[in-house]
Amino acid sequence: MADKPGVGAPLPVVLVIDDQDANVRLVGQLLSRANYEVVPAMSGREGLELAVASAPDLVLLDMRMPGMTGFEVLEQLRDNPATRDIPVVFLTADNERDSLTRAFAAGAVDYITKPFVSEELLARVRTHLELKQSRDRLARVADERQQVADIVSHDLRNYFANVLFAADMLRDPDLPVETRLRLAESIRTSADSGVLFLQAFLDQQGQQAQGTAVQPLRAGELFEHIIELLQRQAQVKQIMLRIAPASEDIRVCGHRAGTIHVLQNMVSNALKYSPAGSEVSLQATHRGPHGRLSVLDRGPGISPRDRERLFQRYVRLSPQPTQGESSTGLGLALAKQRARTMGGDLWYDDRDGGGSMFTLELPLA
Repeated sequence: MADKPGVGAPLPVVLVIDDQDANVRLVGQLLSRANYEVVPAMSGREGLELAVASAPDLVLLDMRMPGMTGFEVLEQLRDNPATRDIPVVFLTADNERDSLTRAFAAGAVDYITKPFVSEELLARVRTHLELKQSRDRLARVADERQQVADIVSHDLRNYFANVLFAADMLRDPDLPVETRLRLAESIRTSADSGVLFLQAFLDQQGQQAQGTAVQPLRAGELFEHIIELLQRQAQVKQIMLRIAPASEDIRVCGHRAGTIHVLQNMVSNALKYSPAGSEVSLQATHRGPHGRLSVLDRGPGISPRDRERLFQRYVRLSPQPTQGESSTGLGLALAKQRARTMGGDLWYDDRDGGGSMFTLELPLA
């Protein structure tokens, strides 16, 4: 018998396609008792429509059917990107070598001959469902790694682009000294930000590989570290970075490198969109079992339309950085992902009196 999924987990779905009602009933009863969800189809055409409408986890397919044979159903399943990877097992009374060879050549993963033994059918169904789950899991891991690689390469490319642009400008021998100093500062800021971004990413990968546990973190110390990292960027825009009173008393649980990376992104964004001469506040509070690390600014805020896309990858929002700083549309998406891997979350609120408030919530230590 198949192992039962955990409480609340969706049951694996098996589509049974056979033109004989008795066969569909028998197979359906066996699979239902084994804790699978069974979707019956009495013809090849009906089965194909059901598979396309809602892709099952496995298809048990009769080879010989009137109107549309199992081979024709399988061919169309394999031609459709939405159903191409569904494992198909033939149910057949035909055990001739040519037919079985043709079945595997067409893309079937296995076959079961009629009349079948119940234990064999259940064992083969379980095996191919487990194989599919493993393939799906590997595909998700590969996709997640590619997404992270895209984010890292995209962000680093922007840092390098800023450095190269400023360096090219410095080649002009007629530039005023004040402009040269500003371009040199831009190079330094972009280089610092790129190194910090890369270090945070490498730290995260190391923590994931080693299974690093979360640790108690003092909010005030985290804020002081962020201010030290970004003080130069704030001074260039004449923005004051201030830690709100009582923040020292809050302690949260998280990965130090991951928490610093999220906070750095929050403060960097606040500096990017805040007007010169304004103030950016770092504030720690608590609510219930959670600590909240917030960054508040007096920038333009986030419009209702932009809020819907705020934490999506590669989305650039309507407000423009006040001094033309680059924006990749990736930082907040990555920051939210990091927050959730630590058992927390990241969200946005309008600030009273105008501006933005981004909050990182983590469990209290």
